[in-house]
Amino acid sequence: MANPKFTVVHRADPNNVGDLASNPLQYFLKPEEYQVVDITRINETEYDSRLPMVVGGGGLIGNEFFGDAIPSLLPSADLDQLTRIQKHKWNLKDPANEKAHAEFQFAHRNFIKRYMNKIKPVSAPRHIWGAGHNGPLDKRGVAEIVYPDWLMNFDEVGVRDWDQNQPWVPCASCMHPALKKKYAIKNDVVFFEHKKQLIKNFGNDSIPRFVNSGSNIDQTIELLGSANIILTNSYHGAYWGVLLGKKVIVVEPWSSKFLSMKYAPWILKRDQDWKDVVDQIKIRDSALDDCQDATTKFWVKIK
Repeated sequence: MANPKFTVVHRADPNNVGDLASNPLQYFLKPEEYQVVDITRINETEYDSRLPMVVGGGGLIGNEFFGDAIPSLLPSADLDQLTRIQKHKWNLKDPANEKAHAEFQFAHRNFIKRYMNKIKPVSAPRHIWGAGHNGPLDKRGVAEIVYPDWLMNFDEVGVRDWDQNQPWVPCASCMHPALKKKYAIKNDVVFFEHKKQLIKNFGNDSIPRFVNSGSNIDQTIELLGSANIILTNSYHGAYWGVLLGKKVIVVEPWSSKFLSMKYAPWILKRDQDWKDVVDQIKIRDSALDDCQDATTKFWVKIK
């Protein structure tokens, strides 16, 4: 790649249409102007740490698979790594070795401190853009949404979660031009499932089922746009459905990411039938314009 201007780090699963659509820079820059790094391969990928970096979007926060990797992307990543080494020093187990342990602690502390003083943090800015909380739910369908301390070390932060004492910036996939189109209705109701969390209880109705796998974002948005009602357990199935002006019902929610959407879909309780609640769902006519406006303003702020 010739002279990229930015690095963007997100979950770049080539077989998950929502992940692929979450890269914010694809809506503002040409492909050759930024480098994409899959967060699951961050330790295997070479990238220029002197370039401005965008981390997001996607459910990267509070996630056991991704969360620990993000602090290593900060301007003081090397300092962060040395701090981790310091925290994971030898803990005394056998009192018979107490003297050797004390000597090690003294030598280890001074050794780490010497190199901490030599570390020069990278000056390029680091931004969180449209990442969101993605922790497990308990048996009641409730999650403890706690944001890690390392968020404050980023230059600009915009999380896709609403009303969480964090700056809000929605998933940038709201900028996809397919969301502006009108689609002929082909199915009154569709199921749209997450490929790794298939819906277990479909009921007895004959309703078409689709999965969020693949890489064709236009095709997926057209599918969602061609239904009146969307039953889903996919974040982007719910998000895009609301932006398209559909009635969206989240069935069998499995992550905290469904609980803090600004334009919230209906979260179906275990004892509810979707047909009993569908008439209570309101269409969010202003959702797309609001999300696009917030996304554009964030880009202007960081670029």
